Amino acid sequence: MSTHKKINILHLVEELTIGGLERVLTTIALGLNKKKYSVHVWCLREGGFFANKLTNEGIEVNIVHISTSRNPLCIYKLYKLLKSIKFDIIHTHAYSAGTIGRISAFLAGVPIVISHNHSVYDYYNKYYHFVERLLSHITDRIICVSDIVKRFANETQGIDTKKLLTIHNCIDCTYFVSGKETTGFKEGLGIPVNHSIICTITHMEEHKGLVYLIKSASLLLKSKKNVSFLLVGDGSQKKNLKNLCTNLKIEKNIIFTGERSDIPEILSSIDIFVLPSIREGMPLTILEAMACGKPIIATNVGGIPEIVKDELSGILVPPEDPEALCNAMNELLNNREKMEKMGYNGKRICDENFNSRTMIGKIENLYDVLVKEKVKH
Repeated sequence: MSTHKKINILHLVEELTIGGLERVLTTIALGLNKKKYSVHVWCLREGGFFANKLTNEGIEVNIVHISTSRNPLCIYKLYKLLKSIKFDIIHTHAYSAGTIGRISAFLAGVPIVISHNHSVYDYYNKYYHFVERLLSHITDRIICVSDIVKRFANETQGIDTKKLLTIHNCIDCTYFVSGKETTGFKEGLGIPVNHSIICTITHMEEHKGLVYLIKSASLLLKSKKNVSFLLVGDGSQKKNLKNLCTNLKIEKNIIFTGERSDIPEILSSIDIFVLPSIREGMPLTILEAMACGKPIIATNVGGIPEIVKDELSGILVPPEDPEALCNAMNELLNNREKMEKMGYNGKRICDENFNSRTMIGKIENLYDVLVKEKVKH
């Protein structure tokens, strides 16, 4: 490869709907040095919100219409596509894309294969862990979004630590602190002016622990009536969660907003951000709330303790414990000074350690090291 030729990179993912993994991929694809890298994004099944964003920003996104990673015909189809384009690097995201992508890339002779682990997949059975361990032998580097994900890959999946590299998820901190317009926000959502707002932004799936947040809200509202809870997002548990609110007779204080595109405005308007997950990799929503100077209450799971420093930028509580969540919310609502101090500390930590330029710099460095080792000039 001549010195002036761009490095041809493919990011492969299952889909690009709204989600943390999809946002990280988008941040990387848009942030990579365009003079040095030619960036392509392929979705196996479908595009979505972030596919449209990438296309609008000038990144080519292809939907390759591959529904499963287990069908040999699908592997062959992807192999033929990879063979025809000659990528220098394939960078896969999560399990499905990581499985079919790495096998097809190996067969097609793609020089550099990188896999990106976005969470702790401890609910997978032994077969999945065996596949991950097997595929690690044809993978140059596995990026882990937190140290806990790295430890899991090594200890549970048996992957050699030499293959593993922690690069924390990061965000564009400036985007979330650019003085957003929040006048009339409460009125727009029907929240009384004198109410404090406690918010979560997440997929409404079982492992996100929203049942425990609602139960803790029920406990809190017994003594504090002037609090509203914002639940932003969608998912399979939404109906059950709404029913739970009705059964607990707190539906007037719980607002389900659905998916929203005005996240900076929402985060600028709230008082406390809560994430009650049962398992996590490296949640971006916590970083976004910290960038907006908000105190965090979150469960002590996955990569969360690598972001939230207990009693400095937030309060960490055990998972599946409504009482502990309620006590933490009560403590902050009763102490405005503590809330503001935690918010200030969180913003500083985010600016210093979790800026997207740091993440992209580390990824570019990894690309360059592997290109020197493996791509013929």
